[in-house]
Amino acid sequence: MVKLATTDIKTTEVLDWEGLHLFHFMGSSCSQKTRIAFAAKGVEWESHHVDIAHFENFTEWFMGINPRGLMPTLVHDGDVHIESNDIIEYVDATFDGPKLYPTDPDEQAFMQASMKREDDLHLCVRALTFRYFLPVEMMRKDDAAVDVYEAEGAETVGGEVDGRKAIEVDFWRKMNANGGITDAQIVDAAGEFLKAFAELEERLDGQEWLLASGFSALDIAWWITVFRITSMGFPTDRFPRLLAWYERIAAREDFKREVANPPEIDEISKAHQAACADAGKSMQDVIAAAGL
Repeated sequence: MVKLATTDIKTTEVLDWEGLHLFHFMGSSCSQKTRIAFAAKGVEWESHHVDIAHFENFTEWFMGINPRGLMPTLVHDGDVHIESNDIIEYVDATFDGPKLYPTDPDEQAFMQASMKREDDLHLCVRALTFRYFLPVEMMRKDDAAVDVYEAEGAETVGGEVDGRKAIEVDFWRKMNANGGITDAQIVDAAGEFLKAFAELEERLDGQEWLLASGFSALDIAWWITVFRITSMGFPTDRFPRLLAWYERIAAREDFKREVANPPEIDEISKAHQAACADAGKSMQDVIAAAGL
């Protein structure tokens, strides 16, 4: 689990904070799954909403808490934890309430591998989101903002030199240079999800949840991913067991509440996706053209 060393933290005031504090953004997939997991766990936490649309995560103050500048970020009694799956695992192990992680060794091994698989697809989710959720001018971060991001915060995570920020910077620089997300990126991302969803489809053969023992953090993590890209046109209907699992969870009020967008954002998103379809560039159009 990713816990920051005190040397990683430049905004030192948080080292004196007591209680459970979550920095998050309403529209962030990783924030959404963390909030759902906290609700399932029954923990109380103090909210610190960070508007990443206006680059609040790139400020000196926030980068001094999380050198990667990403949501969510947890502060618990002065300790800082980053990365959503690690935060969920930490809270599950630390607090009383329904267990979101299994006790069976075989299920533990599967969950660890599957959670890593889900996490490794983060940039694929981002590529599809930044192409199809909203117009590019609303999603991009200009070079000046990326310059600030690159300069702020410590260069270490857990006391060791961290390479994650360089990956983030590279994503933003390429997006700006290309004028958005390219068809090639969409094809690569869609191909990864077609493989991942086929694995989940097989996993759900004969069982209701991704673990035979019952509902877990694994269902939360993967559902958020499936929700995000399905809502933008990914052909999840190719996987009937996965689709049934997805729709069953989607009916739950606690999940619906956390992923709801402001009506004005939904309207812009629908109009943008319609425009992509009219231009023959919907997600399904690009996938089909690639023969996937």
